Amino acid sequence: MFRQVESDVRGSLRARTVPRVVSDAPSLDDAVALATRAHAGQLDKVGEEYIGHPLRVMRAVVAAADEAGVDREHAQMAAVLHDVVEDSAVTVEDLVSLGYPPAVVAAVDALSHRPGEPVEDYLARVAADDLAVAVKRADMADNGDPVRLARLPADRADRYAQRYSSRMRLLDDLVAARKAAARGSDPPAASAS
Repeated sequence: MFRQVESDVRGSLRARTVPRVVSDAPSLDDAVALATRAHAGQLDKVGEEYIGHPLRVMRAVVAAADEAGVDREHAQMAAVLHDVVEDSAVTVEDLVSLGYPPAVVAAVDALSHRPGEPVEDYLARVAADDLAVAVKRADMADNGDPVRLARLPADRADRYAQRYSSRMRLLDDLVAARKAAARGSDPPAASAS
């Protein structure tokens, strides 16, 4: 996805053309712009513009990317785009046609909960992709943030806190099982959500 671009160097009698490689792939800024357009008009559970959530996840995933051994920029792109397929008209095919890196597209696909899909199946798909795992952990941390949840009625806040806590445990168990299987050892039993 690279194209050769020639630049004219002017200012002397020996003006020459200097080739340089420019990426046609979307930048992180492009991903932010796409997510902003895709989530325009949407509100989060506390009544704020929805785009705030993917932007917070994008900022939080940087530290998790290093720990997970995944590319930081890919993690940030996947984080800001993590809900566009699930919550807007943007499709995985759109992301491919726009030139997003395959690792980012695969992570966004893994992070997109399908209608009627059991949580266990969804999180198993996430657990199979290290980039998706890093983003999902940051996503659940933001969704379960006690400061934000405190803005909701207590019963709703408690339900969300329990939901994200149990899902985080299930995701951790699924990741541990995948890694144990890769090492050839017995995986720990997965906990139910």
